[in-house]
Amino acid sequence: MAALAAGASAEAAMAEHLTALAPTLEAAGRLATLESLRTPSPPAAVFPVRGRVDWGEHDARFGAWRGGHVHEGQDVFARAGEPLVAIRDGRVVETGDDGGRGNYVAMWNREARRTFVYLHMLHPSRVSVGDHVRVGQRVGAVGCTGSCWGDHLHLEVRRGRGTTGRALDPLPLLQRLAARRAHPE
Repeated sequence: MAALAAGASAEAAMAEHLTALAPTLEAAGRLATLESLRTPSPPAAVFPVRGRVDWGEHDARFGAWRGGHVHEGQDVFARAGEPLVAIRDGRVVETGDDGGRGNYVAMWNREARRTFVYLHMLHPSRVSVGDHVRVGQRVGAVGCTGSCWGDHLHLEVRRGRGTTGRALDPLPLLQRLAARRAHPE
């Protein structure tokens, strides 16, 4: 019985202590809420080129006929050396220089279930297979390596993980991201 009474008085003391702190805890909660509203969360996706871009002509578009094959990406023309940044968070699944694609990097995003492939980069990518990249992190620079006719990013969006999944038209995504870049929320 004495242990029960001691437990009850300890609970009463704790309740009294918490009651005294309640206004402070409530204020701390309000401050945390206000701070979270002031600090915007990073966007899920960003435009992949820092700098002024041009979409090019019809042959730069996804699906354009390219002498024996179909163009599986969207070309985004910019000055040589303009920074290229990760369009989304992801994991680097492939890098290299195979001749035709020039210097390239492929980054897979689990949430989107897409792989974003950047081709013709000025130099080999600064990231390696297995590296985690953050949205907006620099991964290379615009160039014209491999089979190309002028400085640009050739962006491919592929279904699934890797560079062999079905190619999807990246232009709608790029246009949404370009509009958001021009008119930030």
